[in-house]
Amino acid sequence: MINQILVAVDGSSFSFRAARLGAKILCPNESGILIFLYVAKPQADLEWFQGHGSNLDQAPEEERQALETAFKKGQEILMEAQAGCQDLMKKGPIKVETVVVPGEPAEKIIENAEKRQCDLIVMGRRGVGRIKGALLGSVSQKVLSQSRLPVLIVK
Repeated sequence: MINQILVAVDGSSFSFRAARLGAKILCPNESGILIFLYVAKPQADLEWFQGHGSNLDQAPEEERQALETAFKKGQEILMEAQAGCQDLMKKGPIKVETVVVPGEPAEKIIENAEKRQCDLIVMGRRGVGRIKGALLGSVSQKVLSQSRLPVLIVK
C-alpha cells in the first residue's frame, strides 16, 4: 500500500496535474501523507548553507533576498497546488505537508523522498525551466534515472 507520496511542484501545468494525481492515489488511504515539495533554485553555490541548522542571515545579501523571494514564490505555488486538490481531499482525508527547500531540484527531490521514506515520487514531465529535454524535462530525467524509489511522470 502506498502511504507517502512526494509530489514535486514547480508551478507548471504538469506539476499541478502531478499534484492532483498524487492526491487521487492517496485519497482512499486515510493514513496517507502527501508531501508537496518546491525546490528554490539558488543563484549562487550556497557556501553558507549547511542544512537544517543553517541560518538565512548567514547568506550574502543578494542571495538572501533572492532566496526569500524564491521561498515566498514556492509557498504560493504550493498553496495553489493544495487548493487544486481540495475536491479530491474531501473524498478521503489525507495529511498534506508543504516543503520549500533550496538547492538543485533533482537532487533535493530524491533526497527529500528518501529521507521521508516515501513510497512514490510523482512529478510533471516538464517544468518551468528554460532547458528542456527532447521528451522529458532535464529534472524529471535526472530523478527518473537516479532515484531508487518508484517515480511516476505525469504528462
